[in-house]
Amino acid sequence: MFKNKFFLLFVFATFVSNVGTWLFAVGAGWLMTDLGSSALSVSLVQTASLLPMLLLAVPAGAVGDLYDRRRIVIASQAFLVLNTLLFAYLVMVGIASVNLLLFFTLMNGVGAAFAGPVMSAIIPQLVERDRLRTAMSFSSIAFNFARAVGPILGGLLIANYTIDLPFWIDALSYVAVIVVLFSWKYKREEEGNLPPEPLRLAMGASLRFLRYTPSLYNSILRSVLFFFSAGALWALMPLVARERLGGGADLYGYLLGAAGVGAVISGVLGDKITSVINGGPLIVVVSALMSAGLLAIGITDSEVVAIMATFIAGAAWQIGFTSLITSSQYALPIWYGARGMAFFIMAMSGSLAIGSALWGALSDASSLQTAYLAAAGVGALLIPLGMRFPLNQAENADLRAVEDYPVPKFDSEPTGCIRIVHTYELGEANYDEAVARLRKLRNKRYRAGALKWGLLSYPEDRTRLIEFYVQYSHRELERHAHHVTREDSERTEEIHQWLRERGATWNTSYFTVVA
Repeated sequence: MFKNKFFLLFVFATFVSNVGTWLFAVGAGWLMTDLGSSALSVSLVQTASLLPMLLLAVPAGAVGDLYDRRRIVIASQAFLVLNTLLFAYLVMVGIASVNLLLFFTLMNGVGAAFAGPVMSAIIPQLVERDRLRTAMSFSSIAFNFARAVGPILGGLLIANYTIDLPFWIDALSYVAVIVVLFSWKYKREEEGNLPPEPLRLAMGASLRFLRYTPSLYNSILRSVLFFFSAGALWALMPLVARERLGGGADLYGYLLGAAGVGAVISGVLGDKITSVINGGPLIVVVSALMSAGLLAIGITDSEVVAIMATFIAGAAWQIGFTSLITSSQYALPIWYGARGMAFFIMAMSGSLAIGSALWGALSDASSLQTAYLAAAGVGALLIPLGMRFPLNQAENADLRAVEDYPVPKFDSEPTGCIRIVHTYELGEANYDEAVARLRKLRNKRYRAGALKWGLLSYPEDRTRLIEFYVQYSHRELERHAHHVTREDSERTEEIHQWLRERGATWNTSYFTVVA
């Protein structure tokens, strides 16, 4: 099924690491309730873990596209080992405080911010594109199986041993990823003989790619809407277990474990589910299920009902997450893989972080029940808005690079920006239709690195049009020649063919623009 069996080792290593991550999450959440903190403080544990994703995911993604992904992940995992070991020691000796807990959780989030986009971008390198949804589903199943095992194990460790034990095990779990990646023969995608793109330019190019790729920003906007209310599921669960249901750390683990089991089962059935309903309609269904699960958690006093509700919400989370991340992956050529995943992770993490803080503050101001009911209501109200952003638009797009894309040669490398000008003599082509077709080139030019694009006409002449776009430098023009996808090239050729059939001609000129 998979192009590279290393994929299976990679997923197994991330599973071990994710079990450890959930041990940390359970330990941190329960430790915060032991410290006698407010609902806001409990919810801020999730916010602290996710906030670095919001702030650092884009530069981390750019670094992941520019440099050795293997080394970046290994370095981030080593940082997580050291950070978690130190915190485990502080918990063991009994000097952990609310501020220290939030600080070390924040630092773990920093490590995850650099690892997350890069690890997500690695998966498309290990499997065929037509198996990407299956690979993402398989990876998500492993993630959610860890979500099922980790919380239950964490709750049992805390209930039967000590509060610091989950943190020690978490620190060791990151070693699995380090060991597996040391065996990976990774080779970065080459761009001719060019040096790595400067980080500032790489981040700017990724922002333009996002802005002018509807298939990507639709997926990301849909993610914001889905995860905003869904964050309540995890953020306040320690208080549901302890205060609303009167249980201990083991019940907390069972509640989170039930969500994980729901996610695993829905992941296993994912292919059958998506064969019946897919894309936007599927997200509508799972959003409604998530709201129903949050509503049930908010109103029940029964442990059984609460576990069933978290099971349903966990299943909805898994299907929603897989659909949204796969839709985002479809839109990404390999050279924007880590940066594109950074935007997805940033959107998801930011939405979860802000939502978690909001639901915690609402719980303090009113009640835990009110917070869950509000989250369920907001989730339901956001469903019609989300339907405006269709998913999977790039599912069948060929995003491989065009080979031998033409690049102008100069006697000496020019300084300053390069303006590329295409002058079109329209012949028998209808002027208004030609304008409409040529305007479709805008997004394609920006995706291939243009800083600015325009379509000009002469006031009294409806037989000629001028298209221009600007590249930062000749070096960047050459680099972005390796970033023209076959999909964009084919759509451009269709426009040019339409012009040729109507007798249109055009010529191309290059000018140096001194900044």
